[in-house]
Amino acid sequence: MRWTVEPNVDHPKWPHNVLVTGGNESLESALVEYWKRILTDGSALAPSARTELAIEILPKTFDKDDPGFSQAIFYTSVNRQCEGLGTYLLRHSDFTCIQSEEEDDASFERKQLVWQLDQYAELKKALKDRAAWPLFEKIRASGPLGIRVATSNGWIDFRADQEGLGPLPENDQLLLAGKETTPDDLLQDLAGGVLDIPWMRIVEEFTTALIQYTPPYFKNIHCKITEGTKQGKRALFYDIQCPEFPDEGTTDPGIRLHVAATRMVQHLTAERGAFPGVIVRLTQQPDESWLHSLECLKSGS
Repeated sequence: MRWTVEPNVDHPKWPHNVLVTGGNESLESALVEYWKRILTDGSALAPSARTELAIEILPKTFDKDDPGFSQAIFYTSVNRQCEGLGTYLLRHSDFTCIQSEEEDDASFERKQLVWQLDQYAELKKALKDRAAWPLFEKIRASGPLGIRVATSNGWIDFRADQEGLGPLPENDQLLLAGKETTPDDLLQDLAGGVLDIPWMRIVEEFTTALIQYTPPYFKNIHCKITEGTKQGKRALFYDIQCPEFPDEGTTDPGIRLHVAATRMVQHLTAERGAFPGVIVRLTQQPDESWLHSLECLKSGS
């Protein structure tokens, strides 16, 4: 196996560091190599530049899809993606969880969650390998390093030096128990067949990703998304701001927020025939809950 660098067309300052594996190389050995590179690079950073490592493993879900992958990103003490290092990707044929034609979305969501949790167990096992664990102890000796792993419903504390993961998001717990997830159950009751439930879930996914991406002291978040072309290809453009901190805005959304935004754009495009552009505004309330509004822009805005 070998490491290579792929350019990130949308965000050039965050290139993709990709671990390329051969057809006969096991996922177990690849995960150990994956950890070694991530922890070695992280050790060269100041603790404030790598306060947290966020990891998400996504499977290939349909036969025609690209291979599934793991992505890992260092975040700073103010919850910004670390400059310069980019994203660490591991693609492997074992990252596969196929949804059959007979399988409904709810059943598959539970199956994929179980699959993801199994992958994170293997990831933890690889970290404990004698080739990787000393590197983790070295980086942690210079300053804390939190690790979180993602499901479609939120983040889970990886708890590297303990057995098992931290508490699962509420909806993940409900899925594993074979129950309806809270947003679906509540919204269906309130909607009475009128509200667009898939759209509401897409917006919820996006707003959650936006809150997680921005610094914790951002209490008012404005995110404008428009569509244009970049190097001859369609692209999304972002303007993320906090009115109280005008110098800390960014046009770089990070990987997870970009994925959530893409789903939102695809939904609007399918409904309207074209993406009009949107402004999403979030305001944190005294009880730390969030209010949000979404405004579609006119063409050319």
